[in-house]
Amino acid sequence: MTNTFDLTPQLTAPPGDRQPDFIVRQGTWLHVRRFLAFLLDYALYLMLAVAFSVLATLLMKYVILNWLSPDGPLAEIPTALHTLAKGAAGLATLAAVILYIRATLGGRYQATFGMRLFHLRLERLDTVEITPRYATAHTLLAVATCALFTPLILLAAFFLSHRQTVHDRLLDTVMVRTD
Repeated sequence: MTNTFDLTPQLTAPPGDRQPDFIVRQGTWLHVRRFLAFLLDYALYLMLAVAFSVLATLLMKYVILNWLSPDGPLAEIPTALHTLAKGAAGLATLAAVILYIRATLGGRYQATFGMRLFHLRLERLDTVEITPRYATAHTLLAVATCALFTPLILLAAFFLSHRQTVHDRLLDTVMVRTD
């Protein structure tokens, strides 16, 4: 009987040419790096949202000033057009974020720009490459778990094996360091 406690879970390697060495490559400060990468990516999403919102507002101002008369029978339309413009800006932002995730997280590096800056990448436990569809599912599941269970669910990474969040655990992915 030994008095040591092994904190590193051992996994058997699946057959294939890519062997999982993520246990070694998680390293220290993974949670901080992941959080900072998320903040950087979120700042990018925020800039996209502001840009699309301003663009939609300017487009609606142009439509209202040039095509509608303020004292005609369609005087209520400007308010509806502003609401429509904000909704369209929100959908355009969502579409741009999903395209960004598909291109970066589902791309060659399997990492967003924030993750690459902090030397992180997302890998599947079955050692298969992450496809754009899988990256989109990962992101949407992350948003859904935070919406359903509050963002405190992200603290699960401190308690689950391999430092996985709940959406990582559901999709069998793990965050690893690349440096």
